[in-house]
Parts: sequence; C-alpha cells; structure tokens
Amino acid sequence: MVASVREQIAAIQAEFKSRPEGLVRHVQRVLVEALDLADRYDLDCDRVTLAAWGHDLFRSFAPDQQIRLATEAGLSIEAADRADPVLLHGPIAAVTLRQRFGVIDDEALSAVRDHTLGAAHMPMIAKVILLADKFEKRKRDRTPVMKEIRRLAWRDLDMALLCWADWKWIEEREHGWQSHPAHWQARTTWVAEHHAELAMQLGEDPPTGS
Repeated sequence: MVASVREQIAAIQAEFKSRPEGLVRHVQRVLVEALDLADRYDLDCDRVTLAAWGHDLFRSFAPDQQIRLATEAGLSIEAADRADPVLLHGPIAAVTLRQRFGVIDDEALSAVRDHTLGAAHMPMIAKVILLADKFEKRKRDRTPVMKEIRRLAWRDLDMALLCWADWKWIEEREHGWQSHPAHWQARTTWVAEHHAELAMQLGEDPPTGS
C-alpha cells in the first residue's frame, strides 16, 4: 500500500530525530515561509510541507558522505559538486524520498532536488521551497536583501527568483567563486524569459537566440 502524503511527512520527520537540532529549526522556519506562500498562491499545504521537510534531509552529512551517497544513487557529479559536495544534498534527498519513503509527487521531488541551485523550469512548489529556504527568518536577519526578495515573492515568484539569482551572481563575483553550471543555466533561462515577457508587454518581438 502506498503511504499517504501525511504518512510520508511523518516518516521524514521521524528521520530528523537523528539530525542536528539547528537543522531541524531551519526546516521549521522554512516551513513557516513556505506555507505562507502556499496560502498566497493556493498551493496544496500537505505537498508543500512534504517538500519543506524533505529538502534538507541530508544537509548535515559530511562531504565524503555526500559524494558516496550521490554515487550510490547514480547521480551525475559535476566538478563543481566535488569541490563543494553539500550541493548534492538536494538531489540525494530527492532520490531517497522516492526510493525509501515512497514519494511519487514529481513536483515535490523537483522542489527538493532543485532548492539549492534552481532549474531552468520549475513548478510552483519548487519556486516556493527555494525562496523560503533562502529568506527564512534567520537568513533574512543575517542578509537584509532577503527581506526585499521575500516581499517581492508575495507579488511575483519569478521576479523574486531572478533577483535572488542576481544577488547570488554578485556574491560569487565578489568572492571569486565559480557559478555551478546548473545554476548558470537556470539563471540564463530566467533572464531570457524575463526579457521576452518585457518585450511582449511593450508589443515588441522577443529577442532571438544566437
């Protein structure tokens, strides 16, 4: 028998008993933000709760464990992932949620998989989880620009994602960090779609790709 979404949530919550308390509190803060956005955009609260609890299931694991679990899960591992294995925790969790917890909700799994770097095309739940993860209360207290992105998310999720990606790009340039290929592809798509939308609003032909 396939477990219900609430049963899956309960099983994931039980798994968090072995995780650091600080991580549990982070997930709880993300859930608060995610449910607020779910209410704003009329999303199913159980599905959002499932993704929120699942997104950081492996966040606290050591780098060598991340690499091992990703390899065992058959995930593609980029050079950027090996340089910073914590980037793998979302994809690892998505595979585990499907295989071990019986989660078959592809949109919730996408939210878990892509919450760190984003993806070119994301369902609403995925956008909500990524943004909630970035501007939960502790993070926005530490990084004031997240307060502005949070306000923007209440009006336009896509614009909030693009603003977060712009902030991330600036952070990477200032610190000399490399952009992950997956994130760069997502950001490039978001920028192109934003420009195309502006062109349509102005009654112009959208720019063509080279």
